Amino acid sequence: MKQNKVSVITLGCSKNTVESEAIVGLFLKEGYEITGDLSKTDVIVIHTCSFIQDAQAESHYQIQQAGLLKQKNKNLKIFVAGCLAQLLQDKMQQDYPFIDGYVGTGNFDKIVKLIKNNKFFADTTCVGGVSNFKSRVLSTNTPSTYIKISEGCNHRCSYCIIPNLRGKLVSRTIKSITDEANALADCGIQELNVIAQDTTAYGIDIYGKLSLSKLLKEISKIKQLKWIRLLYAYPSTITKELLETISETENICNYIDIPIQHISKTVLTNMKRPKDTRKIIETIKKDFPNIILRTSLITGFPNETETDFKELLSFVKQDYFEHIGIFGYSDQKLAQSYKIKNKIPQRVIEKRVQLLASAQFKNVVKNNKEKTGKTFEVLPEFVSKNKIYCRAYFQAPEIDNAIIVSNNKNIQLGKFTKVTIKDFKDYDLIAK
Repeated sequence: MKQNKVSVITLGCSKNTVESEAIVGLFLKEGYEITGDLSKTDVIVIHTCSFIQDAQAESHYQIQQAGLLKQKNKNLKIFVAGCLAQLLQDKMQQDYPFIDGYVGTGNFDKIVKLIKNNKFFADTTCVGGVSNFKSRVLSTNTPSTYIKISEGCNHRCSYCIIPNLRGKLVSRTIKSITDEANALADCGIQELNVIAQDTTAYGIDIYGKLSLSKLLKEISKIKQLKWIRLLYAYPSTITKELLETISETENICNYIDIPIQHISKTVLTNMKRPKDTRKIIETIKKDFPNIILRTSLITGFPNETETDFKELLSFVKQDYFEHIGIFGYSDQKLAQSYKIKNKIPQRVIEKRVQLLASAQFKNVVKNNKEKTGKTFEVLPEFVSKNKIYCRAYFQAPEIDNAIIVSNNKNIQLGKFTKVTIKDFKDYDLIAK
């Protein structure tokens, strides 16, 4: 049977989305048709995530759902790609005997040709990610997307299995990234969100020094790019040069996402994270107060005492961060922290998450009040229930709050416009 319709299901973060866009391009190049209708597809490719237990659970669920479709259509082919396959390896076929093949994170570029062979295959021999983005086909209908500048990570945080799944840091060349950025701009992209497992380590492996500032300066020369945003920065490799580049370059957003995870030196030591995180954050806010900060926090890490948690809670209350993602600790068998015996009870973790969220919500209310009456340039992205959802420079796509405007014929989706903040509701701002 000729298999010419393919559906690609993407799970996990924006880094996976970029990879799936490249995979879709490879399918199109080989003559396949891409469809979102799973009832009419010939092949389903599930690009999985395994960063935390919830992500693994979602990956397992999607594979099981695909299996139910195969019960109705015996000719349907199911292939699993990415982190879950890399994590389970030989167990993949054992757990899911109905799948037709799987590849780990280092063989995305081969997946189309392997599927064309119409035979079962399994390849988790190497880690990594997509190495060639020239085939990439955008899945967005807004002038905003992501650009991935490196793969893997050299850090060995005790709770994280990314190095097991993705390997060591491998940076792309400045030329390959700027070539892609130019191509994206030519396609109408005006907001470029810079991503990697560790963006601030960029270039250390191929240029012998931290080179993110140089890369951002090169990308900023592309006139069509109105917003360039930095995500996934590692605290200890944020340099003064980088902060100056962000602060002084017109089309680089005054915004950095810095996942600090905790603030207690004891917990940071157990996490194998930089212990001078507090000083780094305080320095940024003192010397570059115009830069908006986002972070991610983990509470309930093994051996996190009540004192450690109170220190973290107190730090959140100081309102250094406009946006915070708060997570309860998730055990991973491959992670070093799995072996730490003093686990925090789940009910305690959940309570600590709630307390942090409550403290941050008070900061959000305060910050939203300060924005009331001010005018910002925004990017209108979608309409829901007669409301237009927009973002300003201080809001990253998908993860931060929104600016909501009543449906107005003068506002076009994807076209930058100016609005004035009139009020706020919970996390979101209300504008006219």
